[in-house]
Amino acid sequence: MYESDPDTVTTLDLGASRFRAVVADVSGEVTPMGWASRPAMGTRRGEVVDLPATATAVRELLHEVWTRADVDPQPVHLTVGGEHVHSLDSRGSVALGSTGAKVRSQHLHSLLEQVRSMDVPFDRMILHCLPVGYAVDDRTGIENPVGMVGTRVALEAHVITAEQSRLGSVQQAVERADADIAGHVFAACASGDYLVSEDERNGGCLAIDIGAETTHFALYCRGRLRRSGAVPVGGNHVTRDVAWGLEVDERMAERLKRRWGTALRTVGVGSTADDGTNPPDEVVARLAAICEARQQELMELVAQGLQWGITRPALASGIVLTGGGSRLRGSDALAEQVFGTRTECRRSTPDDTDVEPDSWAQAFGAARFVAAGGPRRETVETSGSGGFWGAVQGWISHLV
Repeated sequence: MYESDPDTVTTLDLGASRFRAVVADVSGEVTPMGWASRPAMGTRRGEVVDLPATATAVRELLHEVWTRADVDPQPVHLTVGGEHVHSLDSRGSVALGSTGAKVRSQHLHSLLEQVRSMDVPFDRMILHCLPVGYAVDDRTGIENPVGMVGTRVALEAHVITAEQSRLGSVQQAVERADADIAGHVFAACASGDYLVSEDERNGGCLAIDIGAETTHFALYCRGRLRRSGAVPVGGNHVTRDVAWGLEVDERMAERLKRRWGTALRTVGVGSTADDGTNPPDEVVARLAAICEARQQELMELVAQGLQWGITRPALASGIVLTGGGSRLRGSDALAEQVFGTRTECRRSTPDDTDVEPDSWAQAFGAARFVAAGGPRRETVETSGSGGFWGAVQGWISHLV
């Protein structure tokens, strides 16, 4: 078993196209000490299909990043993503007495434990339980009720769950790489934490991370994560559509997409080829139509997951796009068209320096999330924590 260093954190992001690892110093300001990446091995469309190959790639990647950062091997924090991750809102309340009493920190702890003990399906596990706001009697929207007086205190929390079987194969690959897992961080929480500033979260902001096979989203209002989720469409879906529509292989389709593809046909195409030639106009037009159709579907699925047409929130800070799929020209303009608010594409530091375009927001963001106390605050719990025994534990803690 590796020993954990409280001053450093190792995060591991096993994406559908690339594996990434980061070592960060979290003793003060979160500072990356080393990072490394390599093509995904032993996976197909984000699913582990060759456990030994994935384990070997993870082992070599971790050895490389620990060597670069000059740190001893340590437990890793694993990012979790995919359409199997779901979120929901939950509430809990604690009575303070009919005559009223001060709210204390132990009351908040009891509220969080009460929400954590909720029943979830047997095949799911709770990743995070993130407080959204508190209420003391009829006073709502309270960020920290400690010291206030009332007869009842309540908590509204954002709960994120994942499918245990889907997560299990990834965990096995990491364990076979002789690495210990210290915790899990939902991909949307990681990228949102890294790319969206505190002021933007307070003003209201939507972060959309377009990966290879999955797109994750995180909606912040008044500084808190209010909604999150994933849709099963990413940049590779655009590539496969291009390959089918233009009758070329996927490697050629990816090259065409990167050079001349656009998410909105009103946006100009890319530069000319090295030999000074461009594809025929009809090919460029067909390519644009294919890319726009799939990218628009992606944006509309995110809007549907957010119930955008029913409960549209005020986003003073607009939308932030990231991930490899957001590199498709015109993606920000298309998002503005679908959501009706200003959009900006944003990159994490190594994105523009590597030969192959990467998205490091999840790997870097997971380190910041851990440093802020995320996994220590929201421990991973299985469905066994709910049900009968969860009710018994809650009853006992209430009596105490």
